[in-house]
Parts: sequence; structure tokens; C-alpha cells
Amino acid sequence: MAKLRCQRAGAVAAVGGVVWIGWALALSVTARTATSQPVLVGTVVSALGVVAGHYAIEDFYGARMKRPGTVGAWAGGLGGLVFAAGQLVRLLSGGGEAIIAVGVLVLVSGSLLVAVGLVRTRIQPPWLGVVLGLGTIAFLGFEVQPATATAYGLAWVALGQDLYRFDPPDGRFGDADGDYGWLG
Repeated sequence: MAKLRCQRAGAVAAVGGVVWIGWALALSVTARTATSQPVLVGTVVSALGVVAGHYAIEDFYGARMKRPGTVGAWAGGLGGLVFAAGQLVRLLSGGGEAIIAVGVLVLVSGSLLVAVGLVRTRIQPPWLGVVLGLGTIAFLGFEVQPATATAYGLAWVALGQDLYRFDPPDGRFGDADGDYGWLG
């Protein structure tokens, strides 16, 4: 992945994480519901940012993450698109609950696999994978307390920041079976 493409995708993922945090906090602090128009727009925008993050992780780390991370990146990206589409349907017509449910399941599954891939291959410091995994699990508590979704957004801000930083000399590129980055 070229430096500029990686920086763009990382920036979009980080902004998506910030917007994700914004709508989750807005829901938990205000009396707004998850079906209010500004919240739905924020949810769609942040989900597309997360899709860009999954794309960037697959494109940036692809062969080095091996099976769990690569499959997770593809599944997470697809789940994010379905989740965003369901939220868009909810915004336009008030329906879309089934689409949202499928999108959440696939997004969560993909994000957990990416977290496992990041920790397993040690491309980045393991805490980023752990934060993504914990944030994904916390996101499942959204119905109980919307603020739990902020952890997922924080994980994407951290991952997007790392992708934006893009520092090839740290060993991320080259042979997929060779050096795994930060341990080098």
C-alpha cells in the first residue's frame, strides 16, 4: 500500500472512530434515541470510517496477518457496509432492524478476528489488538448503555493513528514470513 493511500485510510478510520465516539456519547448523555436523524447520520458515517479501517488493515498488513486477521478484515469491512446500509434504511424509512442485526454480527466477528490477528502476528504492539477486542466486546453492551460503544471508537482512533503514521522502516513490509514489526 502506498504511503498516501495508507495515510488517507488511516485518517478516515481515525475520524470514523471519533464520530463513532461522538454518537455513542451523544446517546448516553442526551435523551435522544438511536433513531434520531443526527445520530443515524453519525452512525452511518462512523461505520463507513470503520469499513475504511478494515480495508486499510487488510491492504496494509494483508499477507502478514495470515488467516484470522485477513478474514476478519474482509468480514469486518463487509459487516460495516451492511451495518451502514441498515442504518441508512432506518434513516430513510424507519425499518432496517434485520439488516442492522446482520451487519453488527458480521462486524463484531470480523473485528474480533482482526484483534486476534493483530495480537498473534505482533505487527503492532499487542495492546492495539487487545483494545480492539475489548472495544468490540464492549460494543455488544450498547443496548444496555450506549457509552459502552465508545471503547470500539477509541480502538479505531488508535488503529487509524497508527496507519496514518506509516513508518515503513519498522519492518512492516517485505517478506510476509519475516520480521513482524515492533518486536524487531
